[in-house]
Amino acid sequence: MKKIGKIINLKNFRKGETIEKPVSGVAPEGKNTIFLLLIAISMTAAITFILAPTFKSDYANLKAGDIASKNIRATEDLLIEDKTSTTKIKKRAEETSPDVYDFDTKLTKDIINRVSTAFDLMAKFYKVNIPDIYEMLKAEEEKTEIDMEASGKGKKRLSREMAFRLNKFESSEEFRAKELEFQAILKTELSDKSFKALRWHHYKKEIKDNINSFISQIMEIGVVGSMEFVNMDKGILLREIGADTERVLSDANSIIDIRQANELLQRLVEENIPAEHKSLQGVISYICQKLIQPNLTFNKNETEKRRAEAVEREKPVFYQIKKGEMIIREGGRVMEEHLLKLEALSSKQVSASSVMAIAGHSMLVFLFLYLFWIYLKRFKHSLTFDRQSLLLLGLILILNITGAKLFITIFNAIGYTGSIEVSSYIYAVPFAVGSMLVAILFEVDIALIFSLLNSFLIGFLIKDGFSYSLVSLAGGLITAYRANQYKKRSFILKTGLMVSIANAVTIIPLDLINNTLISKTGFYDVVFGLIGGVIVAIIVSGALPLIESIFHVTSDIKLLELSDLNHPLLSELVVQAPGTYHHSIIVGNLAEDAAEAIGANPLFARVASYFHDIGKMKKPEYFIENQHGNINKHDGLAPSMSSLILISHIKDGVDLAKSHRLIPKIIDIIKEHHGTGLITYFYNKAKEMEDPSLRAVREEDFRYSGPKPNTKESAIVLLADSVEAASRTLDEPTPSRLRGLVQKIIDDKFIDGQLDHSNLTLNDLHKITNSFVRILTGIFHYRIEYPEIDSDKEERTGLHASNDSEPQPHKDRPTESKKAG
Repeated sequence: MKKIGKIINLKNFRKGETIEKPVSGVAPEGKNTIFLLLIAISMTAAITFILAPTFKSDYANLKAGDIASKNIRATEDLLIEDKTSTTKIKKRAEETSPDVYDFDTKLTKDIINRVSTAFDLMAKFYKVNIPDIYEMLKAEEEKTEIDMEASGKGKKRLSREMAFRLNKFESSEEFRAKELEFQAILKTELSDKSFKALRWHHYKKEIKDNINSFISQIMEIGVVGSMEFVNMDKGILLREIGADTERVLSDANSIIDIRQANELLQRLVEENIPAEHKSLQGVISYICQKLIQPNLTFNKNETEKRRAEAVEREKPVFYQIKKGEMIIREGGRVMEEHLLKLEALSSKQVSASSVMAIAGHSMLVFLFLYLFWIYLKRFKHSLTFDRQSLLLLGLILILNITGAKLFITIFNAIGYTGSIEVSSYIYAVPFAVGSMLVAILFEVDIALIFSLLNSFLIGFLIKDGFSYSLVSLAGGLITAYRANQYKKRSFILKTGLMVSIANAVTIIPLDLINNTLISKTGFYDVVFGLIGGVIVAIIVSGALPLIESIFHVTSDIKLLELSDLNHPLLSELVVQAPGTYHHSIIVGNLAEDAAEAIGANPLFARVASYFHDIGKMKKPEYFIENQHGNINKHDGLAPSMSSLILISHIKDGVDLAKSHRLIPKIIDIIKEHHGTGLITYFYNKAKEMEDPSLRAVREEDFRYSGPKPNTKESAIVLLADSVEAASRTLDEPTPSRLRGLVQKIIDDKFIDGQLDHSNLTLNDLHKITNSFVRILTGIFHYRIEYPEIDSDKEERTGLHASNDSEPQPHKDRPTESKKAG
């Protein structure tokens, strides 16, 4: 974003002034209100839900057989469910709900179609192979209905030659093959006897018609596998598959099973086919029995659904108790009917009291959170705009209370089954986990206020929880007190042990007050208090890396681990690019002191400085601090190629950082430590060599891709990087010349817009200037001035004077060779 208005010369800016440069990236206070309100409401709701106790009336613990200690009257009109009557009604509804059966009418049609298709196949086979005999048999069949004698005589009336042909045809392999096909169509296996009977009657149409008629009559009734499992006392509900129709059958004769179907079939055969035609009766009966199958199936799921619906339709039975009516008298024995009335009375009382209690908890929680926010706004104003930090603080508080409740629930379960009091177990709850995490990730004063808030909430979480609230506060204060000492992960365990001691020291006087110290309970109170501190250390050790990973926050412990100069990347840097390594160390010193001066994170600024130029390891010889003598790799390169090589160290650094799993905040500084700055030397050189007729030189081709610094620490590293490189070009680094150089560099970065997103104020820049000058003066104070060739001095001075955008030769730009001069 371009700045509008007069550019302020930092040389004229003095410590006492308070003018601030507007910067982008900081939301106005008004725009942050909705977010803060949402956070407050969400946290209030979550914490209130966790703290909400289980509400019980005074007589909720009465059981059948107990003796009432006082008269209990109804305090209001009560409508009480008669559960016994309601249960009976619902049970009767369930028992009388009919079973549901699915009626498959398509099955009957399918069987009839198979029978028709099979017999039509055989008729066609007769007609095609012996048409004259087929026609004679068909004519004879039409003369009589089903007359075996006539049929037999018809066969005898055939000429000897026809009878021989018919017999030969029906005995052929082709005919046998066709019978197998006939059997396959029916989807059932037939006996040789049945095939013999069918051949005797030449597969006549009357056989097909009788089979279809008998099957249709039987299966239309409805056939089940067995009547043994059919409960006809309450009827059955028939649902026709594929249709919306259903009907209830209550008559036991309304449906039949397979056994009854076979009996009915036998009667139909005997009634419709004369007794003298035994073979015809036999084959028809045999095939029907093979084909008839159940078309009624019990639908368990639908039956259970209908039963549930029937039960649901039945309304509960209620009776009324008037206000003031005696429920049970003092000294009376509590019966089941009394318990029903007391339960109804208790539910109404608890409902009213629980609403009031929840409202009270919500108001107190909101008040505590508001006071916490007031403190942050007053003393940590910038934090109120850091949404991630606010979310993290809120999440730590909620998880700390949730974890405490979980431990209490577990200890309650253990305590009721053992010989140790539950109150002793609760001293082992790791109340100080949240306080230690805040102390490590934030600052001492924030941890102190957090501990105070946490102890109040613990007091509400536990009934009669004053003692536990004090223990929580003591452990939290210890973790906050040691906040500046969290330099190694081993300090977490040491702090946990100190929390154990603080717990014990707090518990002892509390037990003295309660006269329980010299007892089994007092002993276990102290023991579990000591255990609580150890649990705190264990949980924090596991949770801290997880929080750092999820929220991309960095604790001082992690930064101190990265500041080890034996880190693989730094060890490689000192070998591959020793000049860059030493440059990075000095930049780290400059950045650390400047960050300290403006209230930024000095440790992070120093550590980030160590890694900001690791990308130069890929091509170290192209950077001035790693060049020796007069050899310059850029002499034979075009300015555009040289600028690409210099720019590439950003991407190379990011790749190396990711491969070595450096934290995201350091990777961001590697990306941002040049912002979108111009590589002035090569840009000017390209402009001198420019031929407008071929290709114009574009400024953006000689700028770093950015982004610009988005944090104060990132901006400090950018400035320290430039200042350190430029300071090496001064012939006489006196304090006044160093100050002029530093102010000129910071002015140029300011004017170029590189600090727009960094949240630095002009007052910050003034402090950074003083810090840089103080450190550089110390570095060059004992430097011995060696005589050097005048032409070299003039060459460097000339370069310095001719650089409009950068008042010094950029450290990523090679020195001019004698040839260039």
